Amino acid sequence: MEKFKIKLLPPFVKGMIVAYVIAALSVLLFITCEDIRIGKTKEELARDMFEVDSLIKTIHVEMDSVAMDFNKLYIDAQRINNGHF
Repeated sequence: MEKFKIKLLPPFVKGMIVAYVIAALSVLLFITCEDIRIGKTKEELARDMFEVDSLIKTIHVEMDSVAMDFNKLYIDAQRINNGHF
C-alpha cells in the first residue's frame, strides 16, 4: 500500500513564512538593543554630530564667500575673445 502525502502548503509559502519569522525576530532584536552601544554614549554622539554640523556650516559659508558668478565670467571671457574689453 502506498503512503499518501497531504501537502497543505507549497514549499515557497513555507519559505515565505520562515523569512517573515526571521525578519520579525531581527526587528525585535534591533528594537531591544537600541540603547546598547559599543563605544560612545548618546551625549558623546550628540556632541560629535554638533561639531560635524558646525564644520559643514563653516565650509558652506566659506564656499559662499568665494563663489563666483559663472554666467558673468563666461560672458566676460566671450567679450575678451571677441576683442571687446
